[in-house]
Amino acid sequence: MRKSIRWSLIAVVSLILIGLGIWYYEYSRFHPNTEDAYLAARVVQPAPLVAGRIIQVYIHNHEQVRTGALLYRIDPTPYRIAVARARASFAQAQQTVRAEEADVRAQAANVRFANAIYVNDRLNAQRAKNLLHEGYGTRQTYDNAFAALKSARARLHLALAQLAAARQRLGHPGSRNQIIRIARANLDEALWRLKQTHVNATCNGTITTANLHPGDMATPGVSPFVIVCNNAWWVNANFKETDLSHIRIGDTVHVDVAMYPNHTFRGVVASISPAAGTAFSLLPPENATGNWVKVTQRIPVRIAILDPSPAFPLRVGASVSVTVEANRPLKVHDAH
Repeated sequence: MRKSIRWSLIAVVSLILIGLGIWYYEYSRFHPNTEDAYLAARVVQPAPLVAGRIIQVYIHNHEQVRTGALLYRIDPTPYRIAVARARASFAQAQQTVRAEEADVRAQAANVRFANAIYVNDRLNAQRAKNLLHEGYGTRQTYDNAFAALKSARARLHLALAQLAAARQRLGHPGSRNQIIRIARANLDEALWRLKQTHVNATCNGTITTANLHPGDMATPGVSPFVIVCNNAWWVNANFKETDLSHIRIGDTVHVDVAMYPNHTFRGVVASISPAAGTAFSLLPPENATGNWVKVTQRIPVRIAILDPSPAFPLRVGASVSVTVEANRPLKVHDAH
């Protein structure tokens, strides 16, 4: 009797264990999980666009900043001088263009004057010709009239050439003139450079790795610290390739951050990498040579966190564990 009861208990426990095993297997299939995952966020490096000596710093390490907040200032003196020089050049360009426009008007007046003389001399020449044919004029008068006509025609041609040259020197009139446009562009550039002596935050976030003091030299393109933006957080999770058949973009994800064991964040699968993590490494594996050992590859999956909370501040690089509420496996007809 005892023996039968013992065997019955063993059978019941075995069935329970088998059932639990089957349940865990099915659960694992449709709930892929990985601890090879880390928090990430948008990171901005507020590098200056102009060089110079830093004269004032308004932030310190780990400080919260808002978009547009002034971070530090670069000595504006050389850039103010450049703006003054550009303004003077712009005024000089305007003066030059006005002088050239006046020259065009003067040459146009000379053309009108030369044309009036030419028209009058042409009429005089025609009269002298008619009088000579009718016997009332002299040959000398006729020759003098036609000589004056030729001289007037030459003066008119010269005036037209001088007008064309003046228009060529001027180019486009007014604000469309090339000289003014170049001077305007130089002034705009000088004003832009002066504005860049104020370096502002481009997102809401937290200052980190700040080591900046008045008197330091700012180098264009070199950021003295980093801002971790807090408007978007995600997880870079590396799943086994065998799990990907159960993961789709849009799947719900449970995100457990190691620093907050009693709080679970909600997430969603945002994207799945088209390549394994080793595909673009500096030294990718060369499986075509030597002895080959199959190693399950890891595929990066990006998971957007939907409910970041100020009560549970997140940190870039923190370890997390993610579990995907996977949909049904992707079938061939679903891909078409």
